[in-house]
Amino acid sequence: YESTGTTLGSDHPRRLKSLGNALEAINLLICSLAWKCREDDVATQHGENNEDIAKSDDLWIPERIFLFGFSAGACLAMEMCRMWSFKRRTPLGGAICISGGIKTRDLPLTAKENYVSSDERQKQHPLTDVLIIAGSNDVEYPPNEAMESRKFYSSSNVKVHVQKGKGHEMIKSRVEMQVIMEFLSKRLARRMVSMEGLKGCVPK
Repeated sequence: YESTGTTLGSDHPRRLKSLGNALEAINLLICSLAWKCREDDVATQHGENNEDIAKSDDLWIPERIFLFGFSAGACLAMEMCRMWSFKRRTPLGGAICISGGIKTRDLPLTAKENYVSSDERQKQHPLTDVLIIAGSNDVEYPPNEAMESRKFYSSSNVKVHVQKGKGHEMIKSRVEMQVIMEFLSKRLARRMVSMEGLKGCVPK
């Protein structure tokens, strides 16, 4: 917020810096859980060998990791999926964003060497699928902003559901839960790309 109490704009440097720092923290967290994380974030932070990390039996394949966020948390979840793609990693299982989503055209990173401009979007890795649930009466994140988030990310990878009569609030209706369950049902049992080629795993 500004000193006056006014919310910072989507492209305000302070907001982008804070968002970038949060993304790096979540990236480190997910990378510590995900098998075959294609960066040395964890190894760099903890002095571990990437091969040792990749061979750990405790790690999850990316397709089994799902993100869920509300409002600012939804924005962070969707931004994480975009950053995950730009780091050229196997897509996560999916992300469910309630009353929130990305608000900028470009990826907000604090580290210059990791920044990828919009001109290089076509070089990115496949994106994680995202479900956005917006409310028709939401004044903080109205349906038109949800459609902007869809455009900034990738129209083909984002489903937007606008719930009639819903404000800026968490899910509370049967219809919303049905939309979420349908989204998950198509992804929880999908083909596991990361496991193909592993000993004992025969792709169908």
